[in-house]
Order: sequence, then structure tokens, then C-alpha cells
Amino acid sequence: MPHELVTFFQSAGTGDLIFIGSVILLWLLLLLYELLFHLRLAFYKMSSAESKNIPLSIIIVERNEEENLKKNLTGWLSIDYPTYEVLVVDDFSEDNSLTTIGLLRLQHPRLKLTGLSQETRYSQKLSRNLAMKAASFNEVVFVNPSMQMPENHWLTGIAGAFADGKKVVVGYTGLVPSTGFFNKLYRIESFFQQTESMAFCLNGIPYVVNEENVAFRKQAYFDMNGFAGKISEDYLNLELILNDIIKRKENAVLPAGNLTLRKEAEAGITEYNELLNKSYRLYSTLSFVKKLIIRLVNFMKLIWIPMVIVCLAVYPVLWMILMVILFILLLFYIISLKRLQSRLKEPKIFLSSFIYGIISPYLKLVSRWVFTQRQKIK
Repeated sequence: MPHELVTFFQSAGTGDLIFIGSVILLWLLLLLYELLFHLRLAFYKMSSAESKNIPLSIIIVERNEEENLKKNLTGWLSIDYPTYEVLVVDDFSEDNSLTTIGLLRLQHPRLKLTGLSQETRYSQKLSRNLAMKAASFNEVVFVNPSMQMPENHWLTGIAGAFADGKKVVVGYTGLVPSTGFFNKLYRIESFFQQTESMAFCLNGIPYVVNEENVAFRKQAYFDMNGFAGKISEDYLNLELILNDIIKRKENAVLPAGNLTLRKEAEAGITEYNELLNKSYRLYSTLSFVKKLIIRLVNFMKLIWIPMVIVCLAVYPVLWMILMVILFILLLFYIISLKRLQSRLKEPKIFLSSFIYGIISPYLKLVSRWVFTQRQKIK
């Protein structure tokens, strides 16, 4: 084998060496990306800053969520943290949500209520604007009415990040496991989106993909003039503001199971497609540098495996080298994937997420093209 390799490289032409060199260069870049982004996040040690009693506003925007409020709201009002409020913003509910909240207010003075009194266009953004004005404290975090009560460490972890001087604190939101193919697919795609976001935050290229479980200072919202000029955006809400607010070295990530929030929700093909479409729209709103880096990484993921296959077919003598570098890359990918899912308590998706992570660049190539064509028609 060594003799055959020496003979091959002695007789190889310039074009052959350029192509093989391109395969090796792509491998090195993807390996560095895996090491500096995913593996770094997988073994990241969160700040041990002493948690202070920083007052926090937990905000729940709801519409016709009577059952979820009955099931979950009492838990949110019972967190072991000294100074916080739960502000519920009602988006013109037509069920008994207001009655449910009203009864709980009699027992829990930290529960506050505000809302829209009539059907309004762009009500999702207007509800969030109303929440910013009604929140009693400067540090706020939005959660979903379908979310289960968090562990008591959750608010302490957020407060610790603020005490360390951070201005945006990015947490993880998971879907409660349920039956169904698209429930698992949704969980996997959401896992990849959020962990990539956290990894970029760690490397000084911060952005967020989900407004839930992201704490920030509400004054930053008003400094950005809120949703001014962005109110007609279909897919995004506070993500529009957060990605303008979030700055390098001023954000913290909380990749830990005891700081994760879980929500119960139906996730079929429609919800999965909406999750993808939201990510496409979000990436298009990011700064030029962030878009460039994300698209470059996606492009490398897209072309490397086909290039390895072509290289193996054209230069079979290189099969041992190609298998070794492929094994090394997959090994780091497996370690980071397993470690992150263990940290974030995402059970029973390892094998399916391993496969999905490899084939998703090709699936999204088609999905994104379809989304772009539909946007053009609009």
C-alpha cells in the first residue's frame, strides 16, 4: 500500500493533486468546525459566578390556552426563587383563559395579567410589546404556556449569568417526547438549530433561533424601538430583536439539562416545515458576516461527502486514507452529538439524529428552494 501511494503521487497530474488537496482541505475545515463549535459546546463549563437575587419577569403570551394554564401555571408560580413575577399576556382569548388566570391571581400575588382587548392584526408582536411595557423588572424571559414547570436551578442559572455581566442569556427548549415520526423529526431539527446557535454564541458570532428561554434586559428592546419597521414579518417575533441585541462577549449560553425548558406540543409535518421555514427566514435577517459563515459551513457539509465518493471512485488507491479521515471526522461528530444530548436530556434520538445530521443538508437544499419560490410568489 505505501509503495502504491508513492507511485500514485509521483505520477499524479496537477488536476489530480488539486482535487485531492481540496478534499483534504474541506476535511480539515469541517474537523476544525466540529472541534471549535460542537465539541467545545459539548464540554463547555458554564460560569460559576455567584448568583445574586436579581429580580426577573417570566412572561407568558397566550391565546386560548385554558387547559395548559390550568396544568402548568401553578408550577411557574411555585419556583424556589426569591424575587420574580409571572406576567401573562392574553392575546384576545375566546375560551376561559382569563377566568383561570383570575382565580390564580387571588392566591398568587406574583401573578400579573394584561392583554389585548380585541382582535388585532400582528397581535403576536403587539402582545410582546405590551409585555415589555407591563413587566415590573428589567430582566425578562419569555416562556410558552405549554411548558412544564422548570427545575429550581433555572432562574438561579439565569441570574448567575446576569450577575456575571451578561446581557443576553440563551437557554435550551425541548419538546416533550411523544409518538410519531414527525415529533422525533421536529425534536431533532430543533436540537440541531439550537445547539448550533449556542456554539456560534460561544465563538463570538452570536445569534438565537428561538425567543423562548432567552433572557435579556427589556431596556434593550426599547433602545431598538421594538418592532418598528419589522411588525409585518410573518415567521419571527422576538428573534428579530434578540439578534440585533445580542453582542459578542455579552451573552451566555446554558447548555444544561437542569436549565432546559420542556413544552408539550403537537408536531406533525406542518409544524416541522414551519420550523424549517422559520430558520430560513431567520438566517436571511442576520448580518452579512453571520450569513456568510453559516452558508459556508452548510456548503462544506453539502459537497464534502460527494467529493469523497468521487475521489474514491476515481482514485481507489486512496481508499485507506479516505476511510481514516472519514472515521476521524465521524468520531468527533459522534462524541459531540452524544455528549450534547446527554447534557440537554434529549433521550432516544441519538441514532436518528446521527443519520439526520448527515442527510439534512441535502433535504434542506430542496426545502429551502421550495420556500424561496413560495416567498417570490407572495
